[in-house]
Amino acid sequence: MEHDDTHEDEHGHGEIEPVVAKIQSLSQTMAEEMKKGGVQGDALDIGSHPLEKGPYYSQLFALSSRLVTNKGLIKVRGKNIDFIQILQRN
Repeated sequence: MEHDDTHEDEHGHGEIEPVVAKIQSLSQTMAEEMKKGGVQGDALDIGSHPLEKGPYYSQLFALSSRLVTNKGLIKVRGKNIDFIQILQRN
């Protein structure tokens, strides 16, 4: 008995296109949205810049959450702002 490669086509699986999922961090998504608005910036890897090493909260503001999660850093080009850090309050 001869084996042929039409097995998938017989069951209908040959017509389904593969799904490609692109997973992005929040900082990458925000950098792309900023570019659409005309602000050039690049998302940096989480934890790759010394700015992210310091505390993310201040005790100077009342009712401010002390538990904060770093979601990324965006380096802005061509503006008076150097970086945008994205934080999530828990």
